[in-house]
Amino acid sequence: MLKLQGVSKYYRGETTVTQALRRVDAAFNIGEFVVITGESGSGKSTLLNVLSGLDSYEEGEMFINGEETNHYTDEEWEHYRSQYIGFVFQSYNIIDSYTVYQNVMSALIIQGYDPAKRANRAKELIADVGLKAQMHQRSSTLSGGQKQRVSIARALAKDAPIIVADEPTGNLDKASSDAIIQLLKEVSHDRLVIMVTHSYEAVKDQATRHLRLFDGEVVEDKTHKKPTETPEITVKPLYNMPLKDQLKLAFQNLFMMPKRLILMSAISILIVLAIALVYGANVVTTTERSSSPAFNNSSIHRLVVNKWDGSAFSSEELDTLSDLRHVESLIDFDPANEVFLSVLSQYGGLMPYQTNHATGLHPRMIDQGRAPEAINEIVVTRTYGMNIGDTVTVYLSNDRYGYYDAPRDPEQPMQVNLPSMALTVVGFIDDWWDLAYVHPDFYELDSVRYQALRASVEMQFTLDEDTFVTFDNIRIDIDDTLADNTIQVSESLETILKETLNLSASQLLTTPLTFELHNDYLESRETNMTIDAVFEDQYDAVKMSSATKALVFQTVPYQITLIVEDGHSAGLVQERLSSAYHSIYPASYEYPGMANLSIIFNIFNIITITALLMTLYFITYITLKNTMQARKKDYIIFRSIGASKSDLYRMTIYELMMVFMIAFVIVYTFLLFNRYALYWLPDYLRYYSIANYLFVVVLLLGLAILTGLKFNTKIFKNSVITALRVE
Repeated sequence: MLKLQGVSKYYRGETTVTQALRRVDAAFNIGEFVVITGESGSGKSTLLNVLSGLDSYEEGEMFINGEETNHYTDEEWEHYRSQYIGFVFQSYNIIDSYTVYQNVMSALIIQGYDPAKRANRAKELIADVGLKAQMHQRSSTLSGGQKQRVSIARALAKDAPIIVADEPTGNLDKASSDAIIQLLKEVSHDRLVIMVTHSYEAVKDQATRHLRLFDGEVVEDKTHKKPTETPEITVKPLYNMPLKDQLKLAFQNLFMMPKRLILMSAISILIVLAIALVYGANVVTTTERSSSPAFNNSSIHRLVVNKWDGSAFSSEELDTLSDLRHVESLIDFDPANEVFLSVLSQYGGLMPYQTNHATGLHPRMIDQGRAPEAINEIVVTRTYGMNIGDTVTVYLSNDRYGYYDAPRDPEQPMQVNLPSMALTVVGFIDDWWDLAYVHPDFYELDSVRYQALRASVEMQFTLDEDTFVTFDNIRIDIDDTLADNTIQVSESLETILKETLNLSASQLLTTPLTFELHNDYLESRETNMTIDAVFEDQYDAVKMSSATKALVFQTVPYQITLIVEDGHSAGLVQERLSSAYHSIYPASYEYPGMANLSIIFNIFNIITITALLMTLYFITYITLKNTMQARKKDYIIFRSIGASKSDLYRMTIYELMMVFMIAFVIVYTFLLFNRYALYWLPDYLRYYSIANYLFVVVLLLGLAILTGLKFNTKIFKNSVITALRVE
């Protein structure tokens, strides 16, 4: 069955070359119980390693059933060990974290033994080697002799045609030694048993043949008893473990070493938490971009809605929309959201704040104080040394920087030409945006609505079809002494009107003009107006009565704002409204001219995620390297008992996948708890779709695969016997 022809083996050191075998010639057949003896260093174990395919040879030829093997690849030697060899190691080489039963069972699983018979076969073999009482005892707690018996039981479990045993009785008492030798003799009737020992006397009565080595050469080869017949060789076909068995062994590898599992899980939890926070922030940024040039107020709580036909909302429609799930409140006059609040601080500076609806102010966002409970209260970002309880002057502006004149001398008062009001600071938020949160009723104030309209309305004075002039951001003052449809203009407006309409001062005051409003939010209104006076003012301004103002500034709800919690809620509401209404979410609204920037933004996201993946891969490998090293010997042992490279590759990867999935469950359970109870971390889970969760899972599985492949290259770098020596 096995034949060596002039086989030599060399071991090379840094400066020396040692010849372990010298042109060995020998043949071995089924039914033989061959005993190999010799002094220490004579080459006994080396010969056994070559015969079993654990180690290579440099010269000569080894035949297996007449087939030459000098061309064998690592994979072919792997197949040979898997199909032909059961090995009893001198140093046991059992998996210490496994129980006796698990060590024997692993050999049965690797060779594809009938699953229905595995348990009984394992128990039978354990009983044969005298370890029935220790069946479920962890192998690390066994004595040397007991470990050797486990090694023998595992070798017999292979059901292979060749059993090679390196000093199998070296650590046993005489009674146990005799029992093991008798057991090997019994299995040799239909197998080839090759045993290395220092004591030929202890086994000579059972041996059929004796080989003695000296200095790497066979100096004696005596056959004491030839087999009565040569049984037919039964070689099991190549076997790859099914997924179920691979997962079973991977699971067993993890949970039989709880300390290692805890350490790996802790490292993985930190890695998964980092991914969750970075990726979560990326999801939020994609959903809620910081600002849009199309809107002054890009609050994450604002969802702008209008009707496809441009008509006004009825009161019934407003009630229906305000009752929608995920809608916290409704502002029936959306332009009011475009107003900035410029707060006059104690240092004399005007700080512009983006106005936000207090309904969107979650308690965990408040760093100090409370949310506004009255129309004259405000919560702001902590700036300019304001304190809780301070009454501040707030100016209404539709421009980020307001319309005011700031004197260069800080001792001089600031000239502010904006509507103003006094508000009390009741709370602060910790945010890098300049945000202000006001009571919902704030948006119902006439002054707020008027300021919103004033900035969005263009005033057109028309003399005839071809002669007109248009202004925007004109200040309107109320003077109820004026007659309806009569206005007064400032001196700056008078100058422009005279030049553009080609009218004298007297003609301007007597010529009827058409006064027209063009508004982004409301339908245009035309009114015949008469200018009856000019007043002194350096700004573009007009005066009109309250009745005239009410006539031209119509405030029916053509466009409204729904207040939602965040981008996730906005998306859900938009889905509900898509068929009946037109809606825009300003926090992620893409201005038509920003398409190229959006592409750049998406490319940047891809680069960021790729860089994150690469960084995490290296961090994962470096941090898990030492813990995976603890399993290296176990995987080498699996190789020695016939596990295929592909099976071990998958088992390693499955172990890491399990660890990452455990970490995933722990981290995202914590984030879910954080969302509803702790508020320690930002609530990114609201923004997660199923696709986001799947992406994180795939990312983690990818990290597990990359790390596992890197680790596997180290497992298979050397031959089995070299790897075992290193370990």
